[in-house]
Amino acid sequence: MTEPLTHILVLVEDGAVAFCHYENPSFHASAKPRWMAEKRLRGIVRHAESQSVAVTFVLGNTKPPARIERLMQRVPHAKIVPLALGDVYPDAILVLDSEDGDAFAQLSPDSRRNVILRLARRDVAKGADLCASLAGRYGRLSLHLRGIEYFAPSDLAVYREELARLGSMLGKLYSGGDRFEINVLTDRMMLREMRNCDAGVKHVTVSPNGECYICPAFVHDGEPIGRFDGAAGLAFKRIAGLDLSHGPLCTRCDAFHCKRCVYLSRKLTEEYNVPSEQQCAIAHIEREASRLLLKDLGKVEPFRRMPRIAELNYQDPIELINGPPLEPAAP
Repeated sequence: MTEPLTHILVLVEDGAVAFCHYENPSFHASAKPRWMAEKRLRGIVRHAESQSVAVTFVLGNTKPPARIERLMQRVPHAKIVPLALGDVYPDAILVLDSEDGDAFAQLSPDSRRNVILRLARRDVAKGADLCASLAGRYGRLSLHLRGIEYFAPSDLAVYREELARLGSMLGKLYSGGDRFEINVLTDRMMLREMRNCDAGVKHVTVSPNGECYICPAFVHDGEPIGRFDGAAGLAFKRIAGLDLSHGPLCTRCDAFHCKRCVYLSRKLTEEYNVPSEQQCAIAHIEREASRLLLKDLGKVEPFRRMPRIAELNYQDPIELINGPPLEPAAP
């Protein structure tokens, strides 16, 4: 059974900020932004209203013209914005890159702000410190790693150490009564089933020229799956095998917080529903860090009432299908 579409991501201009594992090569372009045509944006707004579909507008470094803003305001929505527009839209989801770390201290305190921190591979060793520098400036912090496709075992080891440091910091803050979320450590504590990205299943992306994609990552590294037409509305072809039921590894896995990124899967394994080794390793490093943090918070409310996370006897979920790796033969 096909799941109904619940959400549309709208890239308002070609330099819309990248907010997950992908990059937008147009984000830092100096040319004048190419905005989505008013007629097309008006049609998307009407479609969202008539179909009761949620909308998220993704912006770039430039504040939209008044005519674009007026159209956006016609429908309830969320915005995702880069640091350059953080003060312009204080209620928006703010995207920060690890390279901008020196500017984090300039953010005003806000315990309700939703922040995305994109951590570059070269900055993984600074992950805990960067998160600590944002303390008091968010209610929820979503950490996304960049360059996962290049992660080696040494990168994974550093990430494991940084999550341990971050977990220690969180444990002290939580024990003192602070309450906020960091996705890679707290989401798994609260989940009892998979809560993945669901790109192409529950939400799709419309680019400024009206083409429809599985998610923003495919706009610059993939093929469109449809188009938004003013007369016909949103028309796209669903890609077979995107949903969880078609994932032989994921259906047996309990790293429920994993984004199960179909873009990275397609890029690294050439299959939408076969995750790469890096994705699985990272998700399980995060799962273990969550397990240990929850264990340490055993007597602290509300963590005391949360079911414990079981310790695993495997390191890679592929072992659930193939069995554990063979021991090397004796010389």
